[in-house]
Amino acid sequence: MKVYTIVLLLAAVIFVECGNTFMGTNIMRPILLHQDVKYPSRMFRKRVEFFNYTMPMFYGRTIQGLLAYDLTHSDASANVTQGGIGYNFVQLRMKSGRGKDLHYDVYIY
Repeated sequence: MKVYTIVLLLAAVIFVECGNTFMGTNIMRPILLHQDVKYPSRMFRKRVEFFNYTMPMFYGRTIQGLLAYDLTHSDASANVTQGGIGYNFVQLRMKSGRGKDLHYDVYIY
């Protein structure tokens, strides 16, 4: 039982260190948005940008899944700051590595 707990904890730590963000599910869900988000680097600084999406009004429809892939494979991060799963809007806060480009592939289901 202790080995299982240690493996589960290690898997959670590895998932947190990943630059990609996965929330919800995309199985049998229509794609609401697919967008390539790219910003150039700033010398010796981290770049912080916000990505907003509001779903058109459909009665009873909400966001079911969110995928944000880091295409630079760096220490960038993407976090949901408002809305998300179960809402009709989402705001992503994307932060690049120091002196690196910010390049994400965003899918919303």
